Amino acid sequence: MSERFKYSHNGICKIPNVPETIPTVDQTPAILLFEVNDVTGGICLKYCSNRKSVHLIAVLAGDSSPEIAKIPPKTPIFLNVLSKNPNFENQLKIEAFAERKDPVFGPEIPFSEILDSKNGFLDENGAMTIEYGFHFDGIFDEIQEIWNFNLKCKIFDGESKKNMITYEKGKSKLYSHKQIILFHDSQSKIYNEPYETDTLKLPLYFIKIKDFEKFLQIAHGVQLKLDNSKLWSVIVIAHRYGIKNVLAYCERQLVMDFEEDNFSNEIYPIQYAIRAIKFNLYRLLAVSLELLMKNLEKWEIDTHFLFKSLNWEEMTNESMKIVLANVLYGEY
Repeated sequence: MSERFKYSHNGICKIPNVPETIPTVDQTPAILLFEVNDVTGGICLKYCSNRKSVHLIAVLAGDSSPEIAKIPPKTPIFLNVLSKNPNFENQLKIEAFAERKDPVFGPEIPFSEILDSKNGFLDENGAMTIEYGFHFDGIFDEIQEIWNFNLKCKIFDGESKKNMITYEKGKSKLYSHKQIILFHDSQSKIYNEPYETDTLKLPLYFIKIKDFEKFLQIAHGVQLKLDNSKLWSVIVIAHRYGIKNVLAYCERQLVMDFEEDNFSNEIYPIQYAIRAIKFNLYRLLAVSLELLMKNLEKWEIDTHFLFKSLNWEEMTNESMKIVLANVLYGEY
């Protein structure tokens, strides 16, 4: 298998009419390979007239300064000039890192060797065939203005290094860094459920792939800004797999947004308290109960209904302490 397949954007392209174009211009036509996140990737050939040679160049570019800022600081790049002559197999390849928009210069080839038909660099139409690969570990989120992990593409060289976990739901797939996940996955639920494997099949009807991607981003340390409904969707997943750093992050967001002015009655605070008990979110449980006890008379809360609805059979010892502290002492 070609080495290009370990890169998230890879393929084979042809630069046409090489014998005609190289001697007449400084650069042959640039080939646009892909566009992602307002960043374009391409390659071209540069003719060095003083040395009678050709340089293969890989370039990442943006249309303006904001777009340039979306190019990752370092981008792994792979270039390989293909030949029909087996003597040149993998002899003209390079793997390097592009520093943002700085071009990466590939192998230098004497022009006479390109034109020599015995070397097999050109096809019958005079086109040169190039194998390429560009890899993006991060994607810039324009809306939230933060970098996200590129979880929709395989981790760079992750398969050969066995540093990748694949998550499958039907035909959809996501990929994560194994070490990062295992650092937070103390019970190995998300890594090898139910068998020791690098592939985890997600429930078909229980989890949405978009919510699972948000969960993975937070598990990797990305500080996503989510609304309450999305936070609860991520909490359900994090609780299922026991990933505490995700639970703590989502709970913190809910508590920070928990303002008394946002509630006109007891319905939502009770729902928050019930969910906090279910998912062991103790800080959220405390602030929910504090608000309810503070507004017992104002909201005409039926205390019998309130305490009956709290699902005592689901409570941990810590949850019971919080409930009793609020009820008996009005504090936690």
